[in-house]
Amino acid sequence: MNVITPYIGTDSIKFSMSFAEVRDYLKTQKIRFNTEHWPNKGCTPEVAWDIIRVGDFLSIFFAKGKMFKMYFENSYTGALINGIRLGMSIDDAKTVDSTIKYDDWEEEYVSENGYWLETDVETEAIISIAVFIKEVEDDDIFYSYQWC
Repeated sequence: MNVITPYIGTDSIKFSMSFAEVRDYLKTQKIRFNTEHWPNKGCTPEVAWDIIRVGDFLSIFFAKGKMFKMYFENSYTGALINGIRLGMSIDDAKTVDSTIKYDDWEEEYVSENGYWLETDVETEAIISIAVFIKEVEDDDIFYSYQWC
């Protein structure tokens, strides 16, 4: 799991994989993980999310068994396919990808190339990278859950 590719996944875990496939892959590789279930009660529509957490560095989100987001943080040592990585300054990341813009509503940086970045308020260093399926970029499409 070293290279992160927006809309595709990592070297080993792809968005095309189901919850069961990712769980079985991690077990086969003897990679420790835990799972969480978020019922999303009261949401419309009420679609539960399941999350696989690998150590302190990777969270993988699923709806109806289909993966939709991967969130990298803390001790993750890989990088996006364009070289952006955790610990890099946001200014350096902007020189690599000129489409990165700050989203005041979400309080994170958004790239037109399919990823989101969070930074440390004081140091401006990247502290998380999120990649996802294309449907996440449009709330109406994503929350219809027709993609899963």
